[in-house]
Amino acid sequence: MNLTNSELESLYDLARDKHDDVMRGDWEAVKEEVSELHLLMHKLLKLQEDEPKKEKPVLKVEQQKFSFKSPTTVTSKLLHIKEGDLRALRKCGELERGYHYETGMNPKPSAIFYDLETTCRQLHDISWEEFSKPGFDIQANTHRKIEKAFERARKGMKK
Repeated sequence: MNLTNSELESLYDLARDKHDDVMRGDWEAVKEEVSELHLLMHKLLKLQEDEPKKEKPVLKVEQQKFSFKSPTTVTSKLLHIKEGDLRALRKCGELERGYHYETGMNPKPSAIFYDLETTCRQLHDISWEEFSKPGFDIQANTHRKIEKAFERARKGMKK
C-alpha cells in the first residue's frame, strides 16, 4: 500500500493521540477518528484499483505445458531439419526426453512426438510463434546464430 507523507503523518498522529483512550475503553472519544481512518483506507484502496495493473509474464505457465503432438516427419518438415538430424540430436543429448520429445505408447512404442515450442527454441533460438510467421528468413536466422557462436568463442579464447 502506497501512502503519501501527509497521510502517514495524520495516521500516526491519530494513533498516538488516541492510544490512551482506546486502552481505557473510551470508544466515544475515538469514534470520529476511527471513521476517518476507515475513509482514508477506502480512499487508498480506490487509488490502488485505479492504478494500472502490471501483468505477470505468461511464459512461466506456458513453459510447463508440453504438447507432444508433432511426430518426427511433421516436425522435421515444420522446423526445416532432416529426420536423421533430429535423431542425432536426440542421441547426443541436445534434445531431452520429456522436455523436447516423448516416445509413443501402445500400439507404436517406437514413435517419437515433439513439442514444437521447446524443440524450435533449442534448434533455432527463437520461439515457434516467430519461426512460423509468414516471411520468416531461416537463412538470416542461421547466420545470426553462427555469428553469436563465433562471438562467444572469441570471448572465450585466451590471448
